[in-house]
Amino acid sequence: MYEALKQTLDKILKITDDDWAIFESILETKKLKKKEYLLREGQICRGIYFLSEGIMRTFHTNNDGKEINTAFYFQNDFLREIESMTHTIPSQKNIQTLKDSTVFYIDKSKLQRLYEKSEFYQKLGRMILEKLTISEQKYSSFLTTYSPKERYLYLVENRPECIEQIPLQYLASYLGISRESLSRIRKRIQS
Repeated sequence: MYEALKQTLDKILKITDDDWAIFESILETKKLKKKEYLLREGQICRGIYFLSEGIMRTFHTNNDGKEINTAFYFQNDFLREIESMTHTIPSQKNIQTLKDSTVFYIDKSKLQRLYEKSEFYQKLGRMILEKLTISEQKYSSFLTTYSPKERYLYLVENRPECIEQIPLQYLASYLGISRESLSRIRKRIQS
């Protein structure tokens, strides 16, 4: 059941069968329907998630009530809201499914107990966190460095699953442009 997660962890840091058995013992499985929230603004994120199947998005709502998409997650991605989880404060973001999804959940308190047991888990946790932080930094740089057309072309080249599976209004928000501007960019590229 957790084989994809084990393979993903192995790519980050080789995990022994004994360490995997301990790690597997703290995992919980959550199934969510399309449009269901894994986390809502104002709730506290209590752990880390691994997306086994489905598609999810992270977004927040600005002062005008407009949704601003900041991340999309696909099979074998880790998800979390780090500020909320680390400081036990209400989240400023939402995590919502875009189709029926299954996540594996690791409760923060159980994860901390693993960290106390072994340097291996501390290193693994740090490496996962680094990977997630790099992803967030890339997105921030992506928005400030590239033009809207370049952002779109970057996704075409590097994250085609976004182009193929994310609704246009969410994709436009993620790119920092209007849906109409995205449609114009797509039309120009296809001509």
